[in-house]
Amino acid sequence: MKNAFLTPDKEKNYQSYMVYVLTIIWSMVTGIVVSVGFFYFPQLWLRWMILLSIALFIAAFNLTLNHFGRIRAASWSLTAMLWLYITIPCYSAGGIFAPGILSQMSVILTAGFLLGRRGGLVIGLLTMLADLVLAWLEVSGHLPAAAIIHDPVSRWISAIIPFATIMVLQYYAINHLRTSLITLQREIIKRKEAEAIKGARENELKDYKYALDTSSIVSISAVDGSFTFVNENFCKVSKYSPEELIGNQHSMLWSGYHPPEYFNGLGMAMQEGKSYRGEFCNKAKDGSLYWVDTTIVPFLNGDGKVYQYMSINRDITSKKEALEQLRASEERYKSIITVSNTGAWEYDLDADRVWYSAQYFAMLGINRPDDFWDETMATTWMDRLHPEDRERSIKTFDEFLKSGSLELYESFFRMRHENGDWVWIWSRARRLHDRDGNITNITLGTHTDISERIKAEEKIKESEQLVRKITSQVPGNTYMFEIEESGKPNILFVNRGMEEFNYTADLEEISADPNKVLEVWYEGDRALFHEKMKEAYQSEAVMSFQYRIIVNDMIRWRWLQAAPEKNKEGKVIWYGATRDITALVDYIASVEQILFDISHVMRRPVSSMLGITTLISEGELDHEEMLHLAHQLHPVAKEMDKFMNELNQVYEQKRQINSLNIDFSSLVDKRNSLFRPAK
Repeated sequence: MKNAFLTPDKEKNYQSYMVYVLTIIWSMVTGIVVSVGFFYFPQLWLRWMILLSIALFIAAFNLTLNHFGRIRAASWSLTAMLWLYITIPCYSAGGIFAPGILSQMSVILTAGFLLGRRGGLVIGLLTMLADLVLAWLEVSGHLPAAAIIHDPVSRWISAIIPFATIMVLQYYAINHLRTSLITLQREIIKRKEAEAIKGARENELKDYKYALDTSSIVSISAVDGSFTFVNENFCKVSKYSPEELIGNQHSMLWSGYHPPEYFNGLGMAMQEGKSYRGEFCNKAKDGSLYWVDTTIVPFLNGDGKVYQYMSINRDITSKKEALEQLRASEERYKSIITVSNTGAWEYDLDADRVWYSAQYFAMLGINRPDDFWDETMATTWMDRLHPEDRERSIKTFDEFLKSGSLELYESFFRMRHENGDWVWIWSRARRLHDRDGNITNITLGTHTDISERIKAEEKIKESEQLVRKITSQVPGNTYMFEIEESGKPNILFVNRGMEEFNYTADLEEISADPNKVLEVWYEGDRALFHEKMKEAYQSEAVMSFQYRIIVNDMIRWRWLQAAPEKNKEGKVIWYGATRDITALVDYIASVEQILFDISHVMRRPVSSMLGITTLISEGELDHEEMLHLAHQLHPVAKEMDKFMNELNQVYEQKRQINSLNIDFSSLVDKRNSLFRPAK
């Protein structure tokens, strides 16, 4: 009897158990029959011994088959032997038809129980045929005479034994049916649970597939490398349609970027049926390149052989481009560091370690690659500082670290070169911050060798000092300035000179604010300053003009002159000077006054003398008339003489107070030529 809800192993174990049970039951039944037969018919002891021997043989034979796992053979063997065991005695005993039928019924039930409905049907038909033959033999008189005549008690015993056997079989059949029903119920529950789990799994798998299709680039390939499935993302990134990809080899996407040996690891993993992960540069349909992070998973059949591959890809083109830009930036940074004579360093405050670039070491004459400074190898940067710079530099750096800000650190100091020289270093650094904007304890900085710049600046300072010494002895102010479009000058250099009469503002104040110069300018000339500056900016011509200043409540005259010159950057720089010309203005004013006096004061006596001399030269005068005119001419001459003496005195006074101190005597003698008559 089969149970459709038992697994093959459980069904086999159950059938083996039933063969064992039924064999024991029939052996016990046979034992009881033989015992009763010995009691009632002791004269037939040989028959009972034969029956008992046959029963023991059947039991031993079938239990042996069952023990060695030949359960199906044991089932058929037990059924066939029991049928023969029952049917043959029915013939030989003669006339014992009813008990034999009961026994045959138990055999048929046993066959149905062990062999199923087909086996039970075969044994049943066979029994019906045997009983028909027995009935024909009895009718025809060929059935042997009854060897055993049962009394009521023995007949009851002969009947009850098959009935008991049938009851036992019914018990096991009902129990088997009950077990089957319980098993069926459990199986139905399990199947419902399995279907629910299966549905949940299917939904979960759908979710996984949706998530995978949404987030990843997926393809499935056969063992030969031809595509059997591609999702939408795969088509988007490769720019091929599914029809163009399905059935074609994956090599159609190869870009040629990777060398052949790059695929060695992939090939070995595929041969061994293992997963593989790598990055590949593929070529799209339009010829553009794209990068993918690929995970290839093999699918194995029941024999452990690969039958297809699933490729799960992630587009990392942007990442690769960013890495390439970063690499290019690092390369540019290294190139800049190399050509700019700049060394990089990084200080980790938590680990108390400093990393230096190779260029940093090279500035100090140390031949080392990028590395941390091993204090056992050489002294630290602090020990290499110049004694005059050490305390200040360390204090500046410590204050920067304690400040906890992102302000730029900057310091200038000298460090000892391996050859014993001192190298001027311009150190700059900034604290790094994390992605949340918090300041970290990592400081990134640079060291720049500015020794040549320091030397150049010292030379410039020496030259500037020399210029200042020279210009400080010049009787005037010297300037170097730019002019803006608005007319505002930017003073680049200024020196006061040795003049007593000058502006009072400090030189640094004048450089910072050129309008400080105007504080001493005469109010009426200040507009002239801005006007001349604008004209100079537009014309880029030589500038020259005079203006007045007020010093110690006195008006003094100055003369500004400046010439333009373009520098290397194309800017126009003005170089000029101002000087005090008050003495010159006073002298010119004196000369102008003298000329005015000569032209106006002497006109009357000269006119009188001209009239008298005209009468003398043109008229015929006698002695008295001549004497009269002479008396009139004498006072005029005396008046002119008096005026000339007074004029000489005034001029001498002017010359005495004039600071020019120029001797004009040699020039005055030459003026006689002014009064020579024309030829």
